[in-house]
Amino acid sequence: MLEIYDTHTHVVSGDVGRYPLVATTDDSQSWHRDRPVDAEELLALADAAGVHQVAFVQAISCYGDDNRYALASARRHHARTVAVGTVSTDHPDAVASLRRDVLEFAMRGVRIFSPDPSAAPFAAPPMRRVVPAAADLAIPVVVLALPHQLASVRMLVTAFPSVSFVLDHCGFADFTGAPPFADADDLFALARATNVVCKVSSINLQATAEPRALWRTLVDRFGSHRLMWGSDHPHTPAPDYATLVDLARTTTDALGRGERTDVLAATAQRIWPSAS
Repeated sequence: MLEIYDTHTHVVSGDVGRYPLVATTDDSQSWHRDRPVDAEELLALADAAGVHQVAFVQAISCYGDDNRYALASARRHHARTVAVGTVSTDHPDAVASLRRDVLEFAMRGVRIFSPDPSAAPFAAPPMRRVVPAAADLAIPVVVLALPHQLASVRMLVTAFPSVSFVLDHCGFADFTGAPPFADADDLFALARATNVVCKVSSINLQATAEPRALWRTLVDRFGSHRLMWGSDHPHTPAPDYATLVDLARTTTDALGRGERTDVLAATAQRIWPSAS
């Protein structure tokens, strides 16, 4: 049986009293109001689609750095899920919050991002302060970056060669052209940093007219052991969860057996082993 590990889902509680949405939620990010999916609903969808393991990634646009729902959900379903939370890197208590969520609530990765997307701060001191703490806690650092920020991501990962980094959505690289996808050169430059794993999401697969060629290109550049798949459900809804899973299955069918095993499950199992 083909194992599948969905490394990128977002769960939203229906209990807004216990888990309130952040007051600064961007109105353009309405997915959590239009199509919220809680942890139990997400896992039911995963069961129906043949997905074995799932990562709950902190939904920054609706919860900010309040990781409680993702953490509580992963603990309830610890045999098949992990939680990847976040911290506000510029907050003075960022490292203390990170240690608490890992040591007390079993957070398995920390997601860092820029509060100012017009800047490229990933090599700046606030980010560098969090990375050693994550390394000390033996968790990967998950980077949410835009294409113009990839140069600073490269500086960050190069400065910490012993730390594992996961790049969300392949850094939103431009895959709209034909292979060899020359407009994604800033992403491909990260292939030289062997401590970086790229998360290939539904966003990436839907952005190209040649998703099979994209997988082949990424495998040739990074190696299949440095690639993992994530649905981005329900942020990416189209048209439903089962179809997003099928997109992953069908677009990887031309890869070698070992390569396909890596990108659909084995890489993620190495980065985020479940408790089972």
